[in-house]
Amino acid sequence: MTAVTATSPAVPRHIKVNGHRIRLRLVQQLIWTVVAATAGAYIISALYYLITQVHWSYGGHTILYLKPDWDGLIHAAWWPVARHDIRDVYEGVLATLFAKSLMANWKKVHGERVGAFRLVTAPLLIIVAALPIVVAGIWVINFAGPWLWHHAFHHKVLHLSVAMPSWLATYLSTWNWQPLIIGIIAGLVVHRLYRPIGNTVQLFFISRGLTRARATGRIPVWVRHPITPPVIRERFMWMLDNNVPAEKHGAWIAVLAPVMTVVLVLLALYGAFIRLWFAKHGVPGHLF
Repeated sequence: MTAVTATSPAVPRHIKVNGHRIRLRLVQQLIWTVVAATAGAYIISALYYLITQVHWSYGGHTILYLKPDWDGLIHAAWWPVARHDIRDVYEGVLATLFAKSLMANWKKVHGERVGAFRLVTAPLLIIVAALPIVVAGIWVINFAGPWLWHHAFHHKVLHLSVAMPSWLATYLSTWNWQPLIIGIIAGLVVHRLYRPIGNTVQLFFISRGLTRARATGRIPVWVRHPITPPVIRERFMWMLDNNVPAEKHGAWIAVLAPVMTVVLVLLALYGAFIRLWFAKHGVPGHLF
């Protein structure tokens, strides 16, 4: 099923919003890419902490406490590092998927949609599809990479010194870059499976805005002002100007999409708290 067909209105290279092209579009795109990627990574931080580190109990009875089993899952010297690499790689995976969902070229995939079942199972799909690359990447980081470097360059150490603002240096220091890069590679591979899921969620909110705009004759604030990514604002205006029908969604998606969005936003905020405050000011010596 594809909404943009041979009989559909052609999508121009540049789409006007409020009668003109978006100013500083590239800058806005870059900002939203960073925001989306950071949110995706923080969501994984929150989930990792809530699932593997928190002692969930009620009335004196333990409901879930995986930390002892998770920390001692594999009795090997490399496991304490590898278990954190798993978190870091999946941070890169979701960061890439979120960024691609907001910034990807929707003109080629306008008709890709999924049902409620695919939305619900999206987290499982991401975990399973990315797992082979995650495992291979961690092996490269912890074993193959160091072995190859040692035999190729012996004990040479690579020093890079780049001057940057203190706030940027602080932000970058919160990430473990080797596993994060592996995660980005995995995310680019998994994106082909995730793309229709992200497209469905994006179209859901655009369609709701379209329906309301056509009923009231007013363009939403989030389209008129740069408080959403340029690609979303342009997609809305193209559908509005060309009378593209708003997608009709079933009851399940109408409930799932907003609920999942709220949950993800809360997880991103909590993940930011874990990363930026708790990891530095929480239990001394505790690396979640």
